[in-house]
Amino acid sequence: MKQIILTILFTLATFEGYSQNNKQYRINLDSVTIMLSCKQSANRDSDNIQIAMNVLKMKQTEKPHRLYGTWKMRGKQLTNTATSQYWVGRMGMNTYQVFGDNGAVMAVVPTPNIVQCQYTACSYLSENVIETDDMICMITWIDDETISVTTLDNDGHPFVTIWDRCGLPNSVQKALGIKAPGIKKDISKYFMDEFVKRYGAKPDSIRQAYETFDFAIDVNERSNAIFPILTRCGFENEYNSLKDSLLSQLLQGNISADEAVGRYIFWFHKNFDRHTGCSSDFFWKLRSEEMIDYNNLIPQYSPQPVGCKVDDETYLLRLPSCRGENPSWNWMSEKEKEFKQSGCKYLILDLRGNTGGGDAISLLFTRFMCDCSAMNDEQDYFRVSYENNKELKKYCNNDPNNFHNRVMSEAVLAEDGSYLKWSSTSKGQNQHTPLVRKGAIIIDNNSASAAEAPVRYVRNYSKKHAKVYGRENTMGCEETGNCNEIRLPNSQIYMRFPMTVESTFEKWCKKKTPGYAPDITIPLPYPEQLTDNIDSWVLWVAKDLKK
Repeated sequence: MKQIILTILFTLATFEGYSQNNKQYRINLDSVTIMLSCKQSANRDSDNIQIAMNVLKMKQTEKPHRLYGTWKMRGKQLTNTATSQYWVGRMGMNTYQVFGDNGAVMAVVPTPNIVQCQYTACSYLSENVIETDDMICMITWIDDETISVTTLDNDGHPFVTIWDRCGLPNSVQKALGIKAPGIKKDISKYFMDEFVKRYGAKPDSIRQAYETFDFAIDVNERSNAIFPILTRCGFENEYNSLKDSLLSQLLQGNISADEAVGRYIFWFHKNFDRHTGCSSDFFWKLRSEEMIDYNNLIPQYSPQPVGCKVDDETYLLRLPSCRGENPSWNWMSEKEKEFKQSGCKYLILDLRGNTGGGDAISLLFTRFMCDCSAMNDEQDYFRVSYENNKELKKYCNNDPNNFHNRVMSEAVLAEDGSYLKWSSTSKGQNQHTPLVRKGAIIIDNNSASAAEAPVRYVRNYSKKHAKVYGRENTMGCEETGNCNEIRLPNSQIYMRFPMTVESTFEKWCKKKTPGYAPDITIPLPYPEQLTDNIDSWVLWVAKDLKK
């Protein structure tokens, strides 16, 4: 009989049926009898037993492979989709797979008192491929706690099973003298029969839409840095009501996955954080209705880099981007020298139309209008999750000064959902001496992320030298950052969310009005042109600075 360790093909084999190439052992422990089968070898019986028991007990000095440990079979993935943990059919018996340093043990537990085990040598070919008993098995990581295993059945067809990281049954652990936790997450919703029980039989189109929507919810709740703060701040009922309503409409076929995801993500985007977004068409429809379209208000709205004098005492720096291309860092450096040699006592930093990039560019001129050390503590926190850790790992390297390495080393040991300190500034740090008598920052609704950082900065580092001018709030991306992007299953929709959040977000989110408001509202109509010109707003601000 062909021994398939990682997948049970429709029926479980009993050990009495194994060929003469296998040896069988009966091991009596305190309350459990282990029926062990392994291939014939030149080893003594006692050695075979000891090797197999060491794997069961996880006796080794270091973790040999990411798979190391015990996994419990959830069931067969009925659509044979290796990347999906949904639509699982239950199996008849509880089956466990134990991966050790020198082999794998499949433990089948049909009764509380008897454990049937098959020991087979296993080769770890890569993180995603293993070979056991001359069979190649493909491993797809759903997350750190769940995998799918793809093998071929007797007819050569793909056969996908889902496994969850889990300790052996308590009775077995007690007998072996080990202790490992059970399955950590609620897996009930992933079974096909549970879905039918809850929602009834649905066509494939509805089930696929459900998987897309539920996947978006799951990733957002587990990984979005702002999510736990919103539930803590009293938005849980509003959130659950929205989620349940969208799910109900989706299952009835009244809305598509595109609309369900779009409406779901837009709730976060509109009320709390503009870094949370997605590529669904419906989301962009809602967003276009919410955000101000300056192209309809200003006939020529195309800000270009500008660094020049407005008058003999005032210097203007217009930054349409902080991404290092328009303008470049060399251009910024030249303008820094030009400003310092100009003798200007007033500085205007124009960030209209600037959707962000790097803080180093946006804060270069901002510091010239700061006059004190930090007036308040500032902290950024990273939210630990499988998806966030995977993204963070991309930024790690061998550089001992790379702070990502420090966060990563802490993240792999932290619980999912917890927060780790990303960066911090303490009150009294970073003393600044102003280079101007007064400074101004001009913003609009398109000023986002790194283009909002100057507003936060001057409000913590300038007591009397800087003011913020404009008509509308900034976009509302500055309280969060370091975004992750995930593609949703059964769709072309990408979901984007922040991995880090400011300590001040809890105060700001209660307003349900993202973005920073100006200190001074400009009373003029919108200018006719915003390109590389000195427009009417700049002239008004320059005059106001000298009051």
